[in-house]
Amino acid sequence: MEATVYISHGSRSEQGNKVFVSFIEKVISTGKSTNTAYGFLENARPTIFEAVEACILKGASSIIVVPVLLLPGIHANVDIPAELDRVKQQYPEIKIFYGEPLGVNETLLEIVLDRLNKQGFSGMNSETVLLVGHGSRDPLAAVEFEKLAGRVQEKVSARVDTGYITSQPFYGEKLLGSDSSSKIYILPFLLYTGGFTAKIEETVNNVLVQYSEKEIVLCEPVGFDERLGELLLQRVDEASVR
Repeated sequence: MEATVYISHGSRSEQGNKVFVSFIEKVISTGKSTNTAYGFLENARPTIFEAVEACILKGASSIIVVPVLLLPGIHANVDIPAELDRVKQQYPEIKIFYGEPLGVNETLLEIVLDRLNKQGFSGMNSETVLLVGHGSRDPLAAVEFEKLAGRVQEKVSARVDTGYITSQPFYGEKLLGSDSSSKIYILPFLLYTGGFTAKIEETVNNVLVQYSEKEIVLCEPVGFDERLGELLLQRVDEASVR
C-alpha cells in the first residue's frame, strides 16, 4: 500500500498551524490516497517521524512525502530529508519517495498577482513591487525567488524588487532606499501569517513615521491559498512516477 505524507514547517502560532491543518485536510479529502497524514518540521506535532510512522502502522509499504514549502532551501533540501533518514533507519524495508516544493509556476504567479491587484495595484511604471521572502542559507532559494520576480516583471510595467526577512538584502533597507515618488506594494511571499507578517507590518509603520512622503501598501501574504491544493496533488503524482 502506498501512503502520502504532507510536511509543513510549522508555526509558533497555534492559529497558524490550525490554518494549515484546515487547508491540508481539504487537500487530503480530494486526493486519491486513502492512507494519508501530515506532519511538521518544528513548532507543532505530529512530527515528521510520527506522521510517517502512522502511515506505516496502517500498512503502508511505500510513502510519498511532499514538502508544503514555497521554494527549495535548507528545510526542503536538508532538514526534512534528515528526518526521513531517521525513519529509514527504523524502517529500512519501507520505500520513501520525496517530492518537490511548490516552486515557481503559473499557479503561484497567479496568486501573487491576485494579492497585488486586490490592493489596487495597476502595474504601471509609477509603482514598485517588493517581494519579501524569508531568506535561506541555501543559494538555490534566492535563485528561485529571483526567478519569481522575473516572472512577475514579465506581467507588469512596474519595477519588481526582492528583499528578505532574515538575510541580505533586507527588505527594510530596500524600503528606506526606495524612491519616494514610487508607490510601493509589499507582498510577503510566505505561507504562514504570524510573527513574520507582524514584523513586516511594524517595519512599514516605522518607515512611514520617518518618511511620511512615502506611499507603501502592504498586501496579504501568499498564505495557504486553496489553489495550492491542486499543485500539491501534482507534486504527489510527480513523485510517484520517479
